[in-house]
Amino acid sequence: MDKFRLTTAAAQKYDNHSVPAMFGPLARATLEKVSLPKNAHILDVACGTGALTREIAAQMQGTGRLVGADLNDTMIDLATQRHPPDSHSAAYVASDVCTLPFDDATFDLAFCQQGLQFFPDKLAALTEVRRVLKPRGHLKLTCWSAISPFNKALADALERHVGKAASDKARAPFSFRDGDVIANLMRESNFTLQAHTIIVLERRFEDLFAQIMALPVEQDLREAGETVTHTVVADVAANLKQYAQGDTLVVPQEAHLFEAIA
Repeated sequence: MDKFRLTTAAAQKYDNHSVPAMFGPLARATLEKVSLPKNAHILDVACGTGALTREIAAQMQGTGRLVGADLNDTMIDLATQRHPPDSHSAAYVASDVCTLPFDDATFDLAFCQQGLQFFPDKLAALTEVRRVLKPRGHLKLTCWSAISPFNKALADALERHVGKAASDKARAPFSFRDGDVIANLMRESNFTLQAHTIIVLERRFEDLFAQIMALPVEQDLREAGETVTHTVVADVAANLKQYAQGDTLVVPQEAHLFEAIA
């Protein structure tokens, strides 16, 4: 579990780069397909620094409860700081997804944005989310459905210039992407699958170097040295030139959206 715990600096980099480039757009794309019931009690599992939680808060109506939960205290601290004072209030809680600190049948709706692939015991995690949902409560879950062109280009460059371990880190977020496997896992945890669609978002890279160095491969690149790092960045840029829009790379990234009932 320790490998999923982030330092304050790592959480800040995630919030500065990955949220505006990827997780914020995915949150907005998800909520374009999902309606929020009035007065609902909503849980955002693996909320990170609150990208989806904030989007939910902006759309919530009535007197419902909103909670974001994440393994990392560092993420929760930033999520709490970043929550807008003029939107629906939210409580942020540091918790392992397998031991959520809530009573049975607490929430009407749960979200999990890009967390399932990182849970060591996925069945136990989904079973725990189902426990805290009310009977007929809803779960909205996203996982990447294909390795993105950016991560493929980065993984290939890392394998050539740094090594397989670094390359594997770049592919890790996409390691659990088989839609049939995910759907069957949800059924095993006693969810009834309602819908399965694909969301396509545009991931924007205005500073490719900064965004690469905000990823878990940063340490591998620093150990490899400045020359190797710039070679990797140049390789990635060359392989993504078809996505250039002026000085910005706009790269498509696809995600599953599963909608299920407890």
